[in-house]
Amino acid sequence: MKDREHFQFPMILLFIALLASAGGMHPSQSAEVPLGSPDFMPSVTRPFGFRGDGSGRFPGATPPLAWSEKKNVRWSAVVGKSFSSPILAGKYVLVTSEPSLLICLDRMTGAVRWKLETNPAGLADEKSRKQAADYQPAPAGAGMSAATPVTDGKNVYVVFANGIVRAVDLDGKPRWTSFIGAEQNTGYGRSASPIIAAGRLIVHMTNLYAFDLDTGKQLWVNEEAKSRYGSPAAFMSGETTLIATPAGDVVRVDDGKSVGASIGSGFNSTPLAAGGVIYFGEKEVKAVRLNAAFKDEEVWSSDMDGDVFGSPLLHDGMLFTATSLGELYAFNAEAKGTSDAVIKGRSVFAEEGVEAAPVSVYASLTLAGKYFFLSTTHGEIVVLDANREAKRIAKNILPGDSGGTPIFTGKEMFLRDGSNLLCIAEQD
Repeated sequence: MKDREHFQFPMILLFIALLASAGGMHPSQSAEVPLGSPDFMPSVTRPFGFRGDGSGRFPGATPPLAWSEKKNVRWSAVVGKSFSSPILAGKYVLVTSEPSLLICLDRMTGAVRWKLETNPAGLADEKSRKQAADYQPAPAGAGMSAATPVTDGKNVYVVFANGIVRAVDLDGKPRWTSFIGAEQNTGYGRSASPIIAAGRLIVHMTNLYAFDLDTGKQLWVNEEAKSRYGSPAAFMSGETTLIATPAGDVVRVDDGKSVGASIGSGFNSTPLAAGGVIYFGEKEVKAVRLNAAFKDEEVWSSDMDGDVFGSPLLHDGMLFTATSLGELYAFNAEAKGTSDAVIKGRSVFAEEGVEAAPVSVYASLTLAGKYFFLSTTHGEIVVLDANREAKRIAKNILPGDSGGTPIFTGKEMFLRDGSNLLCIAEQD
């Protein structure tokens, strides 16, 4: 019996290896590798885009807590300016820059592997080419490349404000190009990032669109679900994949039909879906659950003062977010009915005993390992304990603006600083 068991065990391992090599599974993805782990590789079912998987959580990461222009900077690469965040695909980091560049860099060295510019001339028909060429970004607005790309580990999908939607493989080879000709409905430009849901590319640009990942063919458009500045979020309700928009519209992914409206409200932030609950985190903070018939039921609600541009973060039974002035709020995510904030507008950038200097926060709160990270538009980033007290651990300053939301993998953090992309990692 023992001989038979010894024979079966290596045969099982061989079967697993053959299945992985044939594309049936990936050894590192056979178990749920946490986001932030250096072994994480995006896939169609676990894509990497804005805030990683949309949650802002990188539990597998352990980046440095202190850095500066001359401390713990592994590399700095000139990539140009944009409001978008970088994304990761294995050993590569990708980022967009103004007006229409997609750049792929080596994650360890910062060496540029390739750059690809997207021009209206690449569109198939003259009407689309003219419309894209005539597009003018709003003055002092979001620019052309504010949308963070998304990757499924094979291709990168990028959206520019002039309506061009494009797929490029990780070697920089163009796969397809599509175009959205809808008139802009947001005064400061277009910033909603694309997502992948149920094997489809979802783009929120004036209307809500779904594209085929392989061909770029438009599968449907929902003209009722109008865009704002935040991005849509995907979630499951039973066996159905749904999209929640910042305006509170709920759309079915398989056919693009609306199944709900006004379940919450936001302009700048992205809703957060977790555990069957959708959270909206601007002035009206709200937790909503959908029943089997997609009817929304409010779980709890609260409010907060001030403008909010960043998206909320769920951790340790609490919902955290911050205002544009760097004031931290936290709410009991397990509350019922009307609920008061547990942390109410605490400034996390001010020094004790010193009058707080004005700051401007457009980034979203993120989690890496045991800590929260929050950045201003002028190079300041605070590190907080990721618990209900959220005590400040460190405050770091870079010379340029680092207003974008950082991302993490292993012991590394990637963030924009002016025209540069930085890799922050512990140095000897």
